Amino acid sequence: MVDRATKTTSGERRREPAGGTHAPPFLSLPGLRFQEEYVWLLFLASMDVMLTWYILEKKDGEEVNPVARVVIEAWGLWGAIAFKFSLVLFVIVSCEWVVRRRIRSAVFLVWFSLVVSVSPVLYSGILLAYHWLVPASSL
Repeated sequence: MVDRATKTTSGERRREPAGGTHAPPFLSLPGLRFQEEYVWLLFLASMDVMLTWYILEKKDGEEVNPVARVVIEAWGLWGAIAFKFSLVLFVIVSCEWVVRRRIRSAVFLVWFSLVVSVSPVLYSGILLAYHWLVPASSL
């Protein structure tokens, strides 16, 4: 370890280890461990809200998730957005809390959340493709 000399206000020199021994600033937070995965999680959550709303409004579809259905019936689009992104925030906070204790569990949790988040997007895409390929008049 390399020592670094620093001057104090009185002009005397004080030795300090290279890594620094001072405490981090108040309210400082460490960096996020899964930043790229969180970007994908936010993207998938956004796509889920947009596709769900398009299917509900333009295609007269139904919400299959009973909890989301109650939220949408009570608070509409803004409630759906708040509900979805509060879930995303919960997942991010959970992953960051778990990663500081068990790295392998956190990796599993973040990838599991991505798989779960991609499922409704794929399902909505398949529904829209089906209704585009097979018009309602031919049913």
